[in-house]
Amino acid sequence: MIVVAAAVAVFLVRGGDDEPAAGGCRLVTPPSGAPIGPSSGVTVVEQGYTRIPSSGTVVSMGAVLQNTTDKVAYRTRVKFDVLNAAGTSVVWQKHHTFMVQEIPVILPGAKVAVGDALALAESARPDPGAVARVSITATVSRWLNAGDGNKGLGAVTTKLVAGKGERDADGSGSVSFNTNNANCAQMVGRGTSMIFRDAVGKIVGGSLSTEPALSACKPGSTTTPDLAISTLRSIPETADLNKTEVTAYCDFNRPPRSTELGAPIN
Repeated sequence: MIVVAAAVAVFLVRGGDDEPAAGGCRLVTPPSGAPIGPSSGVTVVEQGYTRIPSSGTVVSMGAVLQNTTDKVAYRTRVKFDVLNAAGTSVVWQKHHTFMVQEIPVILPGAKVAVGDALALAESARPDPGAVARVSITATVSRWLNAGDGNKGLGAVTTKLVAGKGERDADGSGSVSFNTNNANCAQMVGRGTSMIFRDAVGKIVGGSLSTEPALSACKPGSTTTPDLAISTLRSIPETADLNKTEVTAYCDFNRPPRSTELGAPIN
């Protein structure tokens, strides 16, 4: 089971700094400003990729990240890249804006699934050896003290609905999943990330839906039926959809969209 925590910036009525609000819901607001602290506490513990189709214009990739600290990792930016043997990126220029996504919150010790699909540069598409490896790196914007659902830092867990996943011949498809959100108030959805595994459990790809699964960020238990996976037809033929792992991206708010280089797509 993949766990991702999230919080909201919508304040309920609250007491003083040391008193919980009515109903026990006392949400916190993350600090803003420059990054604080190293990013080494969030590590890639597993990754994999597939070139789709074998003649290949698209690379589907995924990873499991873990927060190894006792702090909450807030707005972790994950950069995906596809490299040739010389270590040079072979991502299509028009897809550079899709190379970075942001995980709102990762709880202490938690693991999260992150996935992406990127098209190859036109010069790399005819070359079966153009892809040597993928690069997946994480940078944490801020570190927060640990909290619970009454402070907006409770766990958001997802569980796939077995038998509901579908893959079309072109690599598009859908999955359904249940979400349990331990936070006390509504959060803002910033997309849904996922990884695909083959029959033996190896990561073979991933995808990001930037359309928020709105029900996934509501308090309590909800079901998101038939989440479409159409981005670049990113499901490998070898994927066992019953092994798909999903992370719902729930945040305090949706930050202003930025056009600067390296800004997250979600």
